[in-house]
Amino acid sequence: VRTMEAEGMSSALKHFPGYGNNSDTHTGIAIDKRPYSTFEAQDFLPFIAGIEQGAPSILVSHNIVECMDSEFPASLSKEVHRILRDTLNFNGVIMTDDLSMEAIKLYTNGQSPAVAAVLAGNDLLLTSDWEEDYSSLLAAVINGEVPVKQIDESVKRILQWKQHMGLL
Repeated sequence: VRTMEAEGMSSALKHFPGYGNNSDTHTGIAIDKRPYSTFEAQDFLPFIAGIEQGAPSILVSHNIVECMDSEFPASLSKEVHRILRDTLNFNGVIMTDDLSMEAIKLYTNGQSPAVAAVLAGNDLLLTSDWEEDYSSLLAAVINGEVPVKQIDESVKRILQWKQHMGLL
């Protein structure tokens, strides 16, 4: 993290909360059945180290991590995002992995996952279906499903990151 920053580059720690030996989420849903203690003793350690070194962003996986949220993939889980913010004390930009990956499309019944991803706590959405996801998210903001305040907080974090990198 520090070396990249010293060279004028930024970094993203990934794939939170840890990938383990799960299957590839490009082609389907991966379910992680490991206990929370394994994450505390192993998977969280590089994220904690990166956060302590000032990592500006973290990318969240699409794995379903049963010990944290057995219902939603990590990228769509409010509990996984709560752990990242409150337990690991991360205050930078949280981003999704590509929302057009099969693991997510299958899980959201073919609908745009953008709204669920923002409501879970992501600031930045990575997607190959940007037109559909943008339209879905804009409609959710207009109809009040996604609070404008939440969008403003995400934009503030993104702009602070850009300012820190000298892009503004």
